[in-house]
Amino acid sequence: MKKKFGILLFSCLLALLLTSCDEVLSVVTANESDEKIVNNYVSMFDDTVYDESISLKSWHNIGIFTEEKVVQMDDLLFKIENKKENLVVLGDKDAAVEIRFFEGGYKYTLFSSMDSLNLMFNF
Repeated sequence: MKKKFGILLFSCLLALLLTSCDEVLSVVTANESDEKIVNNYVSMFDDTVYDESISLKSWHNIGIFTEEKVVQMDDLLFKIENKKENLVVLGDKDAAVEIRFFEGGYKYTLFSSMDSLNLMFNF
């Protein structure tokens, strides 16, 4: 009985998680032997910050990198800076961050890797 309840609870939580995730980020990288690896991330949280002192040139100074350490800057798998679209996307094996700059602030989205989510839900 407890096992059935656990499976039901797990299914409900997984369904809630997947329906609340509105964005998926897929990035293709290459390993040491130049084989393509697809890294999939699911959006978990986003926020808009109004701060005129932060721009595309100074994105390293954003609080999610200096205070919270969301992404390990030493172990980055990818870092994409698109000046035309005022966009920065970077990530490691566990998480990714997308930052879109606009006049007077920025909007960031935090992503969790699918591998991390799978490990979290395995009993």
